[in-house]
Amino acid sequence: MVRRKVTGRMNNWQMLVDAIMEEDRLLRERLARCPQEVRDVKGADGELSFKETLGHIAFWDNFTVEFFSNKLDKACLDPRPLVNFEESSGRALEKVSQLPFGEVLVRYLEATGALTNFLGVHWGELSPRERHDFWVPLKHRKYHRISLFRALDGGALEEEMVGEA
Repeated sequence: MVRRKVTGRMNNWQMLVDAIMEEDRLLRERLARCPQEVRDVKGADGELSFKETLGHIAFWDNFTVEFFSNKLDKACLDPRPLVNFEESSGRALEKVSQLPFGEVLVRYLEATGALTNFLGVHWGELSPRERHDFWVPLKHRKYHRISLFRALDGGALEEEMVGEA
């Protein structure tokens, strides 16, 4: 039953964008109440800090938009992903850890905007297979958002997000 609900969402770009924007609104609301000194602190088990998590989501969103834009660009000769994706992700995370929280938040907001804009403009151009493949980065970003919600408010919002999926 949940599968149908998710599948239905994946076929409607506006529902996807609305869900991303609502999660983003809730996340920013929680982050605004988060003490500044906590934003850069890694989790007990070496988990990413809030700032690093936002930077990581921004990296994935930017990669996703670039990857699928290249797939749709008939002039692009090589729409394959980065050869060393994990290495590139690690380098991006290292850069983010050196930046102030505000700059990382701006990058996150810009990347989220680019992702939702891509969905609104290009969703209809994606093949059914590409739409299915788009689910991977969307699930990845949701996983990290849920982790942030768990850390920020004990998971109360996580239940709300899962219910909307």
